[in-house]
Amino acid sequence: MKRRIKLLFVIENSCYGGGEKTFSLLLRGLPKEEFGLYCAARPEGRFYDEVKDHCRFLPLDLSCGLDLRNIGRLKKLMAENGIDVAHSQGARADFYCALAAAKAGVRAVSTVAMPVDGFDVGFLRKKLYLALNAAAEKRTHSFITVAGYIKDLLVHKHAVPAGRVDVIPNPAVLDGGAGFDASRVINELGLRGHIVLAALGRLENQKGFDILLEALPLLAKSRPELFEKIKCVIAGSGSLEADLRRRAAPLGDKVVFTGFRSDVRDFLAAADVFVLPSRAEGQPLALLEAMAIGKPVLAADLPGVTEIVTDGTNGALFKSGDPAALAERLAALLSDPAGACRMGAKASETASRFTLDNFIEGHAAFYHKVFPEAQR
Repeated sequence: MKRRIKLLFVIENSCYGGGEKTFSLLLRGLPKEEFGLYCAARPEGRFYDEVKDHCRFLPLDLSCGLDLRNIGRLKKLMAENGIDVAHSQGARADFYCALAAAKAGVRAVSTVAMPVDGFDVGFLRKKLYLALNAAAEKRTHSFITVAGYIKDLLVHKHAVPAGRVDVIPNPAVLDGGAGFDASRVINELGLRGHIVLAALGRLENQKGFDILLEALPLLAKSRPELFEKIKCVIAGSGSLEADLRRRAAPLGDKVVFTGFRSDVRDFLAAADVFVLPSRAEGQPLALLEAMAIGKPVLAADLPGVTEIVTDGTNGALFKSGDPAALAERLAALLSDPAGACRMGAKASETASRFTLDNFIEGHAAFYHKVFPEAQR
């Protein structure tokens, strides 16, 4: 007789980002008849509110730097709850989870949405992260990646056997149910009568919002008639907010910072163009969300992006890190509304393939592969 796999999710949820959203989708969507669901994280915030009624929640705070006591804490949680598979996401959670699982005799798996190699940190911190990551990888049974290029990196640079890595793309899921209320956001932010450029993400160096802010004066110089029509709206919070506001100050009311928003569907619906100026990405959820709602997208030509966006077909690409290239492609996109509309329609077709059902079913199959004993 089949038995349920006891599955523990481990994440350092001090903020709500792509990792928290995908784990939330899994905890809410995995079939309860197949899986006993547990989660070890901080019992507060949006992530906790979303998942607390869908699993047994085990309070654990992984946000306090390098605290090796968390290995013992996690091992105890695994042993007390008879965990079969422990699934982590994020460098810190991966390290604690892999070492705890090895001590507890539990199979550790990890989602690698952004390789440690791409972390935007100082030299010494990068060295530390790489060392901790190497220790975790040696004790990790299997991996999930969100894009093919990450699997290639794990296999060819990290020497992980290809058979231990599955690619399960992120889903294009917009919270909030059917329909949207773009007019509310337009009125709230004073966007009526403008061409709205929307950008969404953590206000950190990786996301490249400074590149977008450098591109706007170039657009003003080369195409002042287009610049006059736009409003650039940046949603998110992070450590660079003050610096980005300072950079945007010379642009006056052309740039609006909204802070963190939970109404992503309505926010994107209010946009005319979605801009992704990132320096590094795995497979960005915000990009998929904008495409799902049928928005033309202008994105940096990063590996995880080019697996989704074909330049000139379902979106436009520019050279990552190049404000002049961003301004040039933006001018071309804004000068061709009919072409932008066609791109938006193609974007929606592309996003329709990234379904939540495929995401859930792919993970369920992965867990059964990792722990086949449940089939006996």
